[in-house]
Amino acid sequence: MEIFATVAPLVLTLEGYRLTTGEDDPEELALMQLNDREQAKEIDEALNLLYFLETHLAEPRAEEGLSLVVGTMADLEALRELAAAQHGFTIADYQEGRVKAGLQFNHLINHAGDSGLYVPYDFPQAFVLGDLSLGSAVALLAELTALEPILAERYPEAMAEARALPDDEEQAVVGGPVGVWHALTRLCRSAIALDLPIQLG
Repeated sequence: MEIFATVAPLVLTLEGYRLTTGEDDPEELALMQLNDREQAKEIDEALNLLYFLETHLAEPRAEEGLSLVVGTMADLEALRELAAAQHGFTIADYQEGRVKAGLQFNHLINHAGDSGLYVPYDFPQAFVLGDLSLGSAVALLAELTALEPILAERYPEAMAEARALPDDEEQAVVGGPVGVWHALTRLCRSAIALDLPIQLG
């Protein structure tokens, strides 16, 4: 199964809802916005309560960033295995709480991966809010940057190909764990630059 991700606001402008849904009724558009704003407020409140962050995910926004196929779950798991091994652990060690909270690579490993959000704020530990997996795009980018030399040693040709691709390339042609690394790196950069979350699923 392929993982799709887009950098986009959680709450659109009313015009954004009209364009994406085709709905013209102002009351329906306002209701859509209200529903999305309530969920975004819950996330803002959780980030404030857990990490004292002042966030603004509930503000309506119009702009969007990248939309990419990240890769497959199997390729993501291969990247996670490589990351966990850097500290002498397994994916299960991370996901079952046998590593200390905030250990490097927890945003890559302790996130659903195929659903949820990476928000453009820095905090130490990925977490779940209700059914929603939440991670930090800032922390994930740092984790991906730390994996770059390891991937370059293990997959030199794929990494050379990924590094040669321009940032505005619509879809990367590199597959496997390097393809996932490349797609997530590009998505994180887009999210941070635009101050928007990465939405997976």
